[in-house]
Amino acid sequence: MVTTAHLFQNFLDYLSFQKSYSSHTVDAYLKDLEQFEVYQIKEFDVTSFQQTNTAIIRSWIVSLMEANMKATTVNRKLSTLKSFFKYLRMMGSVDINPAAKVRNLKLPSKVPTYVRKSEANKLFDDITSLSDAGTLESTVIALLYNTGIRRAELIGLKSEDVDLVRGQIKVFGKGKKERIVPIGKEMVSLLSKYINTIENQDNPSNRFFVLPNGKPLYPKWVYNCVNKWLKQYSNVEKKSPHVLRHSFATHLLQNGAEIAAIKELLGHSSLASTQIYAQSDIAHLKKVHKLHPKS
Repeated sequence: MVTTAHLFQNFLDYLSFQKSYSSHTVDAYLKDLEQFEVYQIKEFDVTSFQQTNTAIIRSWIVSLMEANMKATTVNRKLSTLKSFFKYLRMMGSVDINPAAKVRNLKLPSKVPTYVRKSEANKLFDDITSLSDAGTLESTVIALLYNTGIRRAELIGLKSEDVDLVRGQIKVFGKGKKERIVPIGKEMVSLLSKYINTIENQDNPSNRFFVLPNGKPLYPKWVYNCVNKWLKQYSNVEKKSPHVLRHSFATHLLQNGAEIAAIKELLGHSSLASTQIYAQSDIAHLKKVHKLHPKS
């Protein structure tokens, strides 16, 4: 008989090795499953996932809502169950997916936070004039904004992924999906300047971006770098690397770029993920329209 622990481990191995999910995501899936298991044992005395039904799952969702959990978090936990039971059905452990008919909670429309064009222009005019001592920071911030890549994608860049001749970088996104992102002449110049500052520096990891001690960048360093500079140039509430990704996409859309093209640049798997930037553009237009005397 397969124990619950073995069932979970087999599923987590499937996520890690077949779906290429990150360790952070896999840990989150495990916590969700353990939480649901405790709930169905305590509330329904159900100890086997073969006995789990749609009513139990809906009851769990209601309990999460009553605990004032955010709708996005509840939907993520429901997604975990849907994936888990889909896996069990694929393995022949259950006949149906009891989570399949449970609908996600409706999310409120949320406009992504982004830096205004005037603020971005002032920021990049200033950082591109920094001395060699500030080249790492300026290049990191410029690349995040000029390409829209994620923080993890920037940290994971290797030297061979940066092609200054062709004016492009190779990025490995979620699920290790590869995509090519173009870079303009100014960005090529900045990257070239950065390369010159580290050419005599030890780099055993072969990562493109390294600290003065030769070690690769880490998430907190990138966050602190972006946060420090955005504090000086923008009053946006959030000052994270992802805000620069939002700014990249929003400014492209405001300048007339097609949303399908933005989807490819961002590495989104579906157009639905990119359409939130259309909301940003509409919000921007409404704000502008309020300036009209008859609005």
